[in-house]
Amino acid sequence: MSKLRTFSFTALVLLLFVVGSVAQDVKYVEYDTDLIAPSVHKARREKVMAEIGNDALAVFYSAPVRNRNNDVDFQYRQDDNFYYLTGFTEPNAILLLVPKGVSVKSMEDTSKMVTVKEVLFVQPKNPLRETWEGRRYGPTGAVKLRGLEYAMNNTEFKSMIGTFFGFMSQPRELYIPTFREDLTGEIAELLEPLKPVVYRMSSRDALRDPTAIVRKMRIVKSPEEIELLKKATEISAWAHNEAMMSVEPGMKEYEVDAVYQYIFKKNGAEYPGYPCIVGASENSVILHYNTNRRPLKDGDVILADCAAEYHGYSSDVTRTYPVNGTFTKEQREIYQIVLDAQNAAIATIKPGSKWSDASAAADQAITDGLYKLGLIKEKTRAEMRRFYMHGLGHPVGLNVHDVGQPVMEEGMLYTVEPGIYISEDSGAPARYRNIGVRIEDVILVTPTGNVNLSAGSPREINEIESLMKKKGVGSQSMP
Repeated sequence: MSKLRTFSFTALVLLLFVVGSVAQDVKYVEYDTDLIAPSVHKARREKVMAEIGNDALAVFYSAPVRNRNNDVDFQYRQDDNFYYLTGFTEPNAILLLVPKGVSVKSMEDTSKMVTVKEVLFVQPKNPLRETWEGRRYGPTGAVKLRGLEYAMNNTEFKSMIGTFFGFMSQPRELYIPTFREDLTGEIAELLEPLKPVVYRMSSRDALRDPTAIVRKMRIVKSPEEIELLKKATEISAWAHNEAMMSVEPGMKEYEVDAVYQYIFKKNGAEYPGYPCIVGASENSVILHYNTNRRPLKDGDVILADCAAEYHGYSSDVTRTYPVNGTFTKEQREIYQIVLDAQNAAIATIKPGSKWSDASAAADQAITDGLYKLGLIKEKTRAEMRRFYMHGLGHPVGLNVHDVGQPVMEEGMLYTVEPGIYISEDSGAPARYRNIGVRIEDVILVTPTGNVNLSAGSPREINEIESLMKKKGVGSQSMP
């Protein structure tokens, strides 16, 4: 390792010429017909290469497989930025971007040479492993189905590291995301030989992190991304409606949770966007409660923060509703304050508006409402924050808390989620205690203003109570 120097594209050319890549029959099947087109991902990779320039090389890698316990792993989910650039969902993959281009053997005809700017290293086809774990793309599948320019088995990446870095002779920039401490498993082993290189490049001020470049690209959503976020949000809104129609005294919080999970899967969502929050009464005032075991009682209010993730894009929707179908006087009062705050905030959102203005509008409405009810004695931020202790919302996208910016632009999506939480020890009158209300919707910034993508689930008190008179899919129990 002491002989390592700076990047040599000539060495990379030599290595890829030697190892090549064996073409294989494509057996992987993509059943979904509404995935983002490979051409969109390719355009994103080209934008990254234009940003880093011809004298640089970029490396991106997939998320690790995470172990749940013993020989059981958590359901795999791809790294946000890696997925954004490739649309590739398998683990143990590495993307190499070479703006200058390299000459390699053609995957179709190894007697010919082709020049490529991108190489995806993927898990090799393996009939035995695929019998147990499912089909793999393999190099040919990655090229033909995901539109990558060139692909190789990831086993060849290991030998590549030791080979072409040994030829380094002049300074070049290396872009690679910072290695996280929790990077484990096979992807960590694949990347291990890069660590000395990263250290040496860092000491020469030739190391860069491309994360900021990709995150900036992700702030404003493309039309394709907006369609997937609409789908995720429509599924989420429908799930809230079914939960409202299904809930009744005597059920458990987890039974309501089950309605959400069923509707998500029924409509094609691969995952929930986050652990579902279903909290009634004293649990409704816990912001990120997710035990979901309490029995539901007549007179309880239930706060449900549940949303679907569809093809990698997560929504985030919250509804608050009465277990018995009718809000009490005090529940109605608190609910209306939150709804007024949300409406005031949404009204400010348009291209060029500041997120801080939306937040200020919600703060003012909640402060005024709490003061009018006598729950706070002074119209101060400190007093208001006793009952509303979180921010107004956040961007959504590949991550439920996605990347964003302070000023709104067309194509951005933010949640607006004010809330009031009156705990048992809050000092409020007893009739208001254990009432937690949050209303959250996904708002798309349009050319002239905004549109509420989750409007399919009611927010008005009378509309919620009317909907809850119907029966939902979760109203039946096992005999």
